[in-house]
Amino acid sequence: MDPITLAKQIVEEAAADGAEIEVFIQEGTETTIGVSNREVEKLSQSGSRGMGVRAIVDGQQGYAYTADLSDESVRRTWQTALELAQVATADEFRRLPDPQPVPDEDLQIHDPALSEVPVTAKVDFIKRLEAAALDYDERILTTVMCTYIDQSAHIVLANSKGFSGAYDSSVVVGYLMAIARGEDGEMTQAFGLDASPIFSALDAQAIGQEGARKALSMLNAKPVPTQKTTVVLDHVVGAQILYAISQALTADSWQRSRSFLMGRMGQQVGSDMVSIVDNGRLARGIASAPFDGEGVPTGATRLIDEGVLQGVLHDSYTAAKDGTASTGNAQRSGHTGLPSLGASNFYIQPGYLSRDEIIAGVQDGFYVLEVMQTGGVDPVTGDCSMSASGIWIKDGQLTDPVNGVTIATTLDDFLMHISAVGSDLRQMPIVGGIAVPTLRVDNVTVGGEG
Repeated sequence: MDPITLAKQIVEEAAADGAEIEVFIQEGTETTIGVSNREVEKLSQSGSRGMGVRAIVDGQQGYAYTADLSDESVRRTWQTALELAQVATADEFRRLPDPQPVPDEDLQIHDPALSEVPVTAKVDFIKRLEAAALDYDERILTTVMCTYIDQSAHIVLANSKGFSGAYDSSVVVGYLMAIARGEDGEMTQAFGLDASPIFSALDAQAIGQEGARKALSMLNAKPVPTQKTTVVLDHVVGAQILYAISQALTADSWQRSRSFLMGRMGQQVGSDMVSIVDNGRLARGIASAPFDGEGVPTGATRLIDEGVLQGVLHDSYTAAKDGTASTGNAQRSGHTGLPSLGASNFYIQPGYLSRDEIIAGVQDGFYVLEVMQTGGVDPVTGDCSMSASGIWIKDGQLTDPVNGVTIATTLDDFLMHISAVGSDLRQMPIVGGIAVPTLRVDNVTVGGEG
């Protein structure tokens, strides 16, 4: 029996006594390849198939799952979900969403050719990626975490409100950390990475060389005096800060009073350069889907528009509590768990300047390439403190490497002092579906010497 027919059949049987029933089925494959010193260290391929059933009875919710789709196991799973619902605490806002039409458009989130790519070609890809870093310069000592991952999934969802749908998706990721060593023995490290739903869209040489180039640029680095200055944030740095902001813009964080933006709807919370969007229908977005984990159509939600806070992200539960509509942001990480509220493709709207043009406009500042979250980025308090490495900017030119410093600000100040946004929007797979362009931020404390 095909998955969509199975899901509908389970819904019909399990909802016979009036319960709300949702069935989620996921089938998928995954390939992981790790390379070190030009040799394959790890190669694994796996397939999975599983089903989860959610039952809601008068606001009481139960959930059960299985990887065994035999008739007996399926029946036992939905019966268990119903039994668990009977003993759960009732919540008047816990209900399945009403069905809505799902737009029929090609989101370009599935690469049908991926299943035909031989594993030898995938091994060749990640070996070329590492070679691009190692051969870039003799000062590149080695690489770590040089990894290729691809995942393909077939998703099916059906519920007793009348929704049923299915889609295919894929994602391909390549990354490494390049290690450079200078003449004095000092070592630096930097990431090169990229992700796409389409295998052919990734450039192994560009990824490898990115890591090597960044690592080399930070050799012979020294601290700078403590000061307030302008910083320019590389994508991997901006993405970590933007991820914390995405957590502060979910409705559940507001309903639990755990967001630094609480109570400021309709107010100016950022500079007029800041427009933040969550777009679950972004073409080739690594977090795109036609509908969310509850069957609600995805869409583009403008959260901050030219600095003004306009909205937060909702799933059906938070929307019911607030008396509004879901934004289609119920996320699922697989069949073993309930849907939960989260961002999809979350990004700052790109501007019109290149990275080089942004740097050229800085008289005195710090181009931040790597950070470690020593103090962290807190979406509740808005505090932000990270140890940082990068390159000093003088008169619009990259000059001396810098390390041994911290950058400190608050997320409020971060948003209010963004003074330039690049045109180079990139998806950063290290933090979900976050995407970010190069950012210039003024009035940031750089803590160094003195």
